[in-house]
Amino acid sequence: MLRALLATLFITAAAAAAHADLSRAGTPGTVTAYELDGRTVIEVKPCVRTTRLGGYDYARCSQWLRDSLKYQVCRAKGRGTHHYLYQAGAGRPYELSIYCK
Repeated sequence: MLRALLATLFITAAAAAAHADLSRAGTPGTVTAYELDGRTVIEVKPCVRTTRLGGYDYARCSQWLRDSLKYQVCRAKGRGTHHYLYQAGAGRPYELSIYCK
């Protein structure tokens, strides 16, 4: 009984955390992938702070996003080249692509 309760609590907390990430899309300290419409968020990854002054490790965070995104997009859309918008922090989004074998 206790295990079932803890499992339910964990799943509920994980779902809440996933929704919280979508609200952080396009903010400093995150990298975000959007559909080409620019409004539909595919995924948001928080970045590790590198300094006390507010710097973030966008390079490593971007790699994590691309790896995760490739798995998700290739599984959902199949073979071929798929385009998406990428945004680091509050910067301007630009188009990137993923090639699925």
